[in-house]
Parts: sequence; C-alpha cells; structure tokens
Amino acid sequence: MSRCERPVVVAVCGSPGAGKTTVARATACRLGVPFLTRDEIKRGLGLSSASVAGDGGVRLAPDFDIAGGPLSLRAEAVMVDTARLLAFSGVSFVVESSVLSRTLLDALRAGDARVLAVHVVAPAPVIGERLRVRAAAGGPVDLQLLTRFRRGEMKRSVFEPPGGTDAVLEVDTSDDGDPDIERVEAAVVTLLR
Repeated sequence: MSRCERPVVVAVCGSPGAGKTTVARATACRLGVPFLTRDEIKRGLGLSSASVAGDGGVRLAPDFDIAGGPLSLRAEAVMVDTARLLAFSGVSFVVESSVLSRTLLDALRAGDARVLAVHVVAPAPVIGERLRVRAAAGGPVDLQLLTRFRRGEMKRSVFEPPGGTDAVLEVDTSDDGDPDIERVEAAVVTLLR
C-alpha cells in the first residue's frame, strides 16, 4: 500500500498516555508504510540544542515543551511539510500527533490524500496511571504531562479529530493488550475501494 495514485494517510491522534504511538507504530508495521511522528521530530530538534549530563544522559534545552513554545511550533511545521511532500508523492503513511491540526489536514488534502483519522482513547484513570509510570521513570517532559493531566488540561475532547477526514475510527487501548489494528486495516481497505 505504500505507493498509489491517491495515497491513504492514517492520522493517529489522542491524549498523551492513550496509546497512540503503540497504535500508530503497529498500524504502520502492519500496512508496510512509513511512520511519521511529531514526538520524534521534536526530539530531533531539541537534541540540536541539548547538552550531555554528567551521567551520560541528555539534558534538554529549556524550550523543549510538550504543548507550545518554539520547539513545538518548529516540529509541527516540519511534520506538516514532510506529510505534504509524502502525500504529493503518492505515498501512503501513518502520521501520529496528539492533535490532528487543521494545518496538517489541509496539507494532506492538498496532496489529494484520503485521510483515516484514528482517535486513540482510554479511560482517564488508565491514562493517569500510564502518565504516572512514565513520569516516575522519565524526565521533565513526562512530569510536565502528568501535571497537566492532573490539572484537567488534557480532556478527551481536545484530542478529537476535526471534521474533513474521509473516515474516523476510535480505538480504545484501556486493556493494555495489543491494539485492534485489524479494524484500522479494514477501514484503510474500505478507503482504497
């Protein structure tokens, strides 16, 4: 499915901790298509101004912020440009970002891509526990996410896909098992018809 006249893009969105990276990566692997994720772009951009800590770990620059700031804006621009290039080239792919922005959706539409929005969800207690575990094991970014979640800044509705996609599918990851990629694959096949 990687190259066709009118590409299909699986746009995976959802709250941090919902399981969207797991769903997106499994979908890309199952479909045999490239996987584009905003978090990886942000890490790459952030590492250009990071330093190495005494323990060998990476100390991220102060502008490395999950929701907003110069790094987030640069990462969004890079992701949109890359998605536009892939869509115009006729390449089907999976793209993952917490929010499926109107800018990204417009870029995909400009490339004549069919877009399947996959909204990854889990109940708030499940997301809270996942973020707590990540914050306990991780660094400032994970703690920042946990804090925002506890303040109620990460409501499910914030991450819902906008209108304008060809299809929307909700995937619940609350059981922590393998995500239901078969439903995603079936939805892609339907779009290809």
